[in-house]
Amino acid sequence: MRLLVTGGTGFIGSHLAAEGRRRGAEVVALGLTDRPEEKANAELLAGMGVEIVAGSITDGGLCHRAAQGASHIFHLAVAMREGGKSDDFFESINLDGTRHLLEAATAGRVERFVYCGTIGIYGHRAPGITSEDSPLAPGNIYERTKVSAEHLVREFAEKCGLSAVVLRPADVYGPRDQRLLKLFKGVSRGRFPLFGPGRGRRHMVYVDDVVSAFFLACERDQAVGEGMIVAGPAPCTLRELIDEVTRATGSRRYGLRLPLAPMLVLAGAVEAVCARLKVDPPIYRRRMDFFHSDSAFDTSRARRVLGWQPQVDLQEGIRRTLQDYRRSNLV
Repeated sequence: MRLLVTGGTGFIGSHLAAEGRRRGAEVVALGLTDRPEEKANAELLAGMGVEIVAGSITDGGLCHRAAQGASHIFHLAVAMREGGKSDDFFESINLDGTRHLLEAATAGRVERFVYCGTIGIYGHRAPGITSEDSPLAPGNIYERTKVSAEHLVREFAEKCGLSAVVLRPADVYGPRDQRLLKLFKGVSRGRFPLFGPGRGRRHMVYVDDVVSAFFLACERDQAVGEGMIVAGPAPCTLRELIDEVTRATGSRRYGLRLPLAPMLVLAGAVEAVCARLKVDPPIYRRRMDFFHSDSAFDTSRARRVLGWQPQVDLQEGIRRTLQDYRRSNLV
């Protein structure tokens, strides 16, 4: 196996690249190295023998060079949480960048192209249990471009004979995750604000379980052409997640509970003002989705098609994540 991982210096991508090396594959990680965590991941992977290609998938020539000789491609590079960016910014990365990778994969006749989608395409507040057959409800430019990118993957698969698989991970967490680091830090200091009652469901999935799904998607012929949700053993409420982190850190309290509605209004106003000023907003509506979301997912298709089973429950996943944060002196 010669594996190309785009977004390879990011959280999930770095775990996929590392696992590829553990399995004896030649691995190329294409990604940015602008942020401290990206640089640290690049150094970690380089020490394992991963070839680091620094750059953006918006560079079509770079994509073709990085994909040269690849037998498998995991495509994770994405514009996701950048606040205050134009629609063109998201489209250039999530659509044009994906097209560059698909063209490179087709030209190189890769054996398997695994695209990392998102459960966000089903919306953030969905009653009942969401499955792959549930209606789509993308609510922002990130999610709309992810829907369009999935369509691109299917078009190339149908027209060019590309063996492609789409995986849609739920809320991924684990070592090196910068998103939940803020939660762990805040809770450990007793300063994490909970906006709203915290009754909304979220379906956490530990990063090792996501990694196993990606490699199974390479091995199982029946996965070709499928789109599958990848989520953890069971959903939890936001309050249950915070309580689990509170217990793990040994903190006496997580922080203050505050009303959600005023923060949603404030986030929208700040986002609008910053858009006019062309600066990144310190708070925006998608950031508040963490407190506002309510969804749970059916993973039976991934279990059936991939023979996949999530192994790490929330308590164990939180323990492992905290252990890594402490080892890195982040908490």
